Amino acid sequence: MNRHCRTILFLLAALLPAGEVRAQEPAAPGPTYVIPIEGEIDRALMVFLRRGIEEAKKAGAQSIVFAIDTFGGRVDSALQITTLIGAADPIQTVAYVPSSPAGTGVSWSAGALISFSCDRIYMAPGTSMGAAAPVYQSAEGLTAAPEKTVSALRAQMAALAEKNGYPPGVALAMVDLDVELQEIYLDGKLAVATDSELPEVERRAAQEGKDVEKGRVISPKGKLLTLTAGEAERYGVSTRTVASLEELTTLLGAGEVHQLSSNLADRIVSVLTGSVVTGLLVLIGLVALYL
Repeated sequence: MNRHCRTILFLLAALLPAGEVRAQEPAAPGPTYVIPIEGEIDRALMVFLRRGIEEAKKAGAQSIVFAIDTFGGRVDSALQITTLIGAADPIQTVAYVPSSPAGTGVSWSAGALISFSCDRIYMAPGTSMGAAAPVYQSAEGLTAAPEKTVSALRAQMAALAEKNGYPPGVALAMVDLDVELQEIYLDGKLAVATDSELPEVERRAAQEGKDVEKGRVISPKGKLLTLTAGEAERYGVSTRTVASLEELTTLLGAGEVHQLSSNLADRIVSVLTGSVVTGLLVLIGLVALYL
């Protein structure tokens, strides 16, 4: 290239707006928000999560990681939370079950429902997920919910699994005691199927000329399914077993990481809507009615 051509190219480059030059550079990844879901799933937690998701949206977040450590809680609040998470699109939503000395290392009951509403699930070694059958408190203690409630939650868990690419049979076995889940191998490839799905799987395999081999029963009838981190990864529920939150954010290619925590207003709402205050108000009302 002669000197005159180089001079012309230099002048053209100098005339380009700075914004166009910057546009050619790769965009920096957006921030990642880490929102804890800890303790009892209730209305106060739902309000906190709504605030956190709205904050992440305004900041143009790339991902939201929900660090889930819970035995469960209210089904209605859990369903509202799944709706909030589903509405976070196009932000990538990630459920992570961490393991820490201060936590329990579980995502059970309503926690499993919330996990299935996320785009991806990651779990730390030694954690577990499942046991999502609805129960309610009675005079005799915890009692299984009626079939109407179980049926509705079963359908919702399966719908979330289908939407986000998890095996629906796993979701059903976590909710319904009557579902049996077992391993199957289609031409040597591992999959899972419920007892009701198996005949259809075998029929389709025969049409396509595939071999079907039954494996072990993962969850027999009469038992609720709960998976360890390794089992969740094996059966296509967990994307990967990740040791720490720091390792996960690195794996996600996160930019700046923001860890949210509840503020004073969240704690006040939690106290006012908690079971202790609610029970006390009911007791006061009964005493007032008696008087």
